[in-house]
Amino acid sequence: MKHPPTARLCPELDAILQAELRAGNQLGEGPVCTDWPQPGSIYAALRDSLKTRKPGETGPVRHTTCRDPHYGWNDECYCELHGDLLVAGSTQPPAR
Repeated sequence: MKHPPTARLCPELDAILQAELRAGNQLGEGPVCTDWPQPGSIYAALRDSLKTRKPGETGPVRHTTCRDPHYGWNDECYCELHGDLLVAGSTQPPAR
């Protein structure tokens, strides 16, 4: 059973989330207030890797690829203005 979101991402990350949902990605978790990575942070996770954004795009959202299986996601979008975090997909093994 899916639970409804308990919080709302900042406008910068919500725009990415809405674009991803329109592109067919699905929300796996959140948005919820997690107080991580900083107090008051909102976190959400998409099921699949991002389809509409590539690492390195400019603006207040820092988008990186996470290779640490401890976290479990591939794409990480962190809003430097608001401290919110949108992640997507599963950790991918390093390319050989």
